[in-house]
Amino acid sequence: MLNRPAVFAEVSRALSEAGMAAVLRVRVARLREYQVMFGYLAAEALVDAFQRVLRVCLRNQDVVIAVGEGDVIAVLPGLAEPGHVELAAAKISRAFAEPLTVAGRPARVFVAVGASIGEAGCDVGDLCLAAYAACEQARRSPERYALAQERPQRTFTYDDLHDAISANQLELYLQPIFALATGELRKFEALSRWHHPRWGAIRPDQFVAMAEQTGLIEALTRWNLNATLRMCAPYLRRDPGLKCAINLSPIALTSAFPEQVAAALRMWGVAASSVVLEITETAFVDNPVALMRKLVQLHDLGMKVAIDDFGSGYSSLAYLRDFPVDELKIDMSFVRDMFGNEGRNELLVASMVDMAHRLELHVVAEGIENSAVWTRLGELGCDCGQGYYPGRPAPAAEALERYAGE
Repeated sequence: MLNRPAVFAEVSRALSEAGMAAVLRVRVARLREYQVMFGYLAAEALVDAFQRVLRVCLRNQDVVIAVGEGDVIAVLPGLAEPGHVELAAAKISRAFAEPLTVAGRPARVFVAVGASIGEAGCDVGDLCLAAYAACEQARRSPERYALAQERPQRTFTYDDLHDAISANQLELYLQPIFALATGELRKFEALSRWHHPRWGAIRPDQFVAMAEQTGLIEALTRWNLNATLRMCAPYLRRDPGLKCAINLSPIALTSAFPEQVAAALRMWGVAASSVVLEITETAFVDNPVALMRKLVQLHDLGMKVAIDDFGSGYSSLAYLRDFPVDELKIDMSFVRDMFGNEGRNELLVASMVDMAHRLELHVVAEGIENSAVWTRLGELGCDCGQGYYPGRPAPAAEALERYAGE
């Protein structure tokens, strides 16, 4: 691999600074045939066109390193969830579906995209090898991209998570949410983080899934609720317009949960109107009747209810009609690629904003990563936004001091 030290250094930096990162190997197939047919200069022009299109597909913070002729490694730092890797790989593949104009003639560029994903502590060499193997698989795939079948695994047990919760070894992070029209701070979303003494940072989707499967989700939710209210209480009391948002698993919504929430509000001296409870859209599918009953109880206490990741898979207008919903959070898959998909994503976002406002619902856009998306969302009338562009998640004390401190 050409530039191997540069690739390893960049991947190591991305993992240490961002926690979760992806390695994509993107390779032009049949380049040698093109050289034979049209000459070296034409092949160089083809490679230049390939790199320009690739760069457009990536974010500003992504790094591209050439490792061969028509062969590059793209390092994607700061990923919020594993699913974004497939979105990036698919976007690159689609970008080369139509011929490019190279040296005055149309040229079809055949690319293969292999992707792997890792976290702090994983072996950089293994991560790059996994991307290479996936790229070879992509050459035989009709989609022209493939994800590594095996990812670095972290082994933690029920006892590990139980002890982390009971011994208060988790850490509360807060991500700011701002008004798009004015840039004013409106809310903090609470996020639980876990740093395992042996395995390092454990992804939230991993330990939340275990909590749901083993019955620890109620304890995890209570920890998150109390940690959030404890840290945010002075700021919420000082600024009645500021709110905190707490993610809920439907499994945690037991019959005792509303009273537990009410007791926590009393303990920390926080008004119920300062709390937004976020529940993912997919949660409405399993047992909507029971879920509605519990959400009504919580809503009657004075808290707001938000549908998180709206549009991600199970959208139904019946939820908006029947449930006590105050807010929609547009899924980041629409927002991150808002100007892609031939403008369809932007139309869908505009439609969601318009529909929500007609129903007198507040709208928050997730996953804003650049100023162009921020500006366009404001023009569309979206109320608030969050993402790496306006503000990354940070440890609670740091976030409060940075964004809400006097």
